Amino acid sequence: MGGGVVAIGIYFLLSSNAQSVFYVVIGLCSVAAIWIGTRRHLPPGERLAWHLFAFGLLCQVAGDTIFAVYELQLNREPPNPSIADVFYLGGYPLLALGIFLVLRRLGRQTSRAAILDSIVIFAGVVLFQWVFFIEPYRHMAFGGEGARLVAMAYPVMDVLLLVGLAQLLLGPGGRTTAYRLLLLSVGLWVVADEIYGLNINTYQGGDWIDALWLGSYVVWAGAALDPSMARLALPDRRRLPRLTKARLVLLAAGLLIGPSISMFEKLHGDRAQVYAIAPVSALIALLVLLRLSGLVRAVERSRRSERVARREAEQAQQLLSYQNEQLVEIDTLKDEFVSSVSHELRTPLTSISGYVELLLEDEPDEEKRGYLAIVDRNAHRLLGLVSDLLFTARLQEGRLELDRSEVDLTELVRHAVESARPRSETSSVELTVEIEGVVQVHGEQARLAQLLDNLVSNAIKFTPQGGRVTVRLTGGDGLARIEVTDTGIGIPDQEREKLFERFFRSQTALERQIQGTGLGLYISKAIVEAHGGRIGVHSREGLGTTFVVELPTVT
Repeated sequence: MGGGVVAIGIYFLLSSNAQSVFYVVIGLCSVAAIWIGTRRHLPPGERLAWHLFAFGLLCQVAGDTIFAVYELQLNREPPNPSIADVFYLGGYPLLALGIFLVLRRLGRQTSRAAILDSIVIFAGVVLFQWVFFIEPYRHMAFGGEGARLVAMAYPVMDVLLLVGLAQLLLGPGGRTTAYRLLLLSVGLWVVADEIYGLNINTYQGGDWIDALWLGSYVVWAGAALDPSMARLALPDRRRLPRLTKARLVLLAAGLLIGPSISMFEKLHGDRAQVYAIAPVSALIALLVLLRLSGLVRAVERSRRSERVARREAEQAQQLLSYQNEQLVEIDTLKDEFVSSVSHELRTPLTSISGYVELLLEDEPDEEKRGYLAIVDRNAHRLLGLVSDLLFTARLQEGRLELDRSEVDLTELVRHAVESARPRSETSSVELTVEIEGVVQVHGEQARLAQLLDNLVSNAIKFTPQGGRVTVRLTGGDGLARIEVTDTGIGIPDQEREKLFERFFRSQTALERQIQGTGLGLYISKAIVEAHGGRIGVHSREGLGTTFVVELPTVT
């Protein structure tokens, strides 16, 4: 396009004969650029519109070539009318059809509203062209009836381009660079034609109007060469065209064009063309009324749909509220059921455990003592599960109360490690403890012991044979920091957020059939938060996990 602007500047510096040749050269370059851009950016099935642009402009170039031959070879202008007029006039329908195909490719709908808008635009353009160009040409001397008809044919063909230009203006909102360049090129051509029509008797080759036609050639070529011509705009998927500002302006212009032309003729003392202006203005007014009535009906339909949608939304909201209430009730019943069952299980399990202990004291047979030890171990395991369920029920009800006192966390950590050592030895897991200084906290010793037991037993449980578990206690800056680190299976990233939820078990634990209820970490978090602390986890899948607990120390 920069080269085209330079070429236009050179055109005005040349002599008259050279201008005729250079004009044709610029036109041919534009046609070639459109052809090249079409083949470069579009698949074969989508090239027709741009091929029509190329052929339409080639017709204009053919007409210019005939003029140049007459001027250079015969030293005179071609007759009026001539074969050049056939090419000039034949190019307009091709250009207009190309615009129509472009708009159709972008998804422009043939709805009633779109048709009404198009008819309003067409009627307004026809009225404008008739009053200012076609009708005046009837009374001008053009050297014969044939010349007069040809002169009147040009503004008629401009109607096609004007309607196409208006449709491009009303086109999609998301336009690319190529679309804007196409719009500008058509606009330049139409403006040049209209100015030429007003100065048809005074125009000479090389006048400034040529810059507009040449500019249209150049911009059209730029639109074809730009890669965005492959997707001029996003297709318009709306059922009906919206009444946008551009459409309102064009509809308003259609309503005002008749009165405006009448006023213009009155001010210039011309004879008012009532028989042309009145019926066309009435037709435009009727079409705009139909368009607005359609819009009102669409608004009414939209309001009815909105009321129906709102009513359905309210019904859905009521149903959702009812279902939520039922879910809350079911959840409450489930917690009550778990709590009730846990209470009922606790008494017989305690009796079983007590009687097993009595039997163990009096049983001399080692084999039977082994059987009784298994019963005792599993009874204690069930009692632990029942205790966890009861504790969880109290947490859900918000009834966690602590019997606070000063607790020596150092001694508590050592005791928790020693209690877990038999389990670690059975699992062939190395268990070590690292303590720095004496750390005391204000809390309930039993709950803190439960916290430590949960974390240490979890670390041992999820660490394969030959692994290592380290419990580390440090203090400082008013905080006690407990770290339980293992070299176990680790926790996947996507499961880490759910780790402290009630009854949550990782997929890895399920696949490896590792026993557990999914309550240990939930209870641990509740105990830590009840003591005013916080708990977190760092883990890498397959490499191990570290649980970190921070509790406020006694000042």
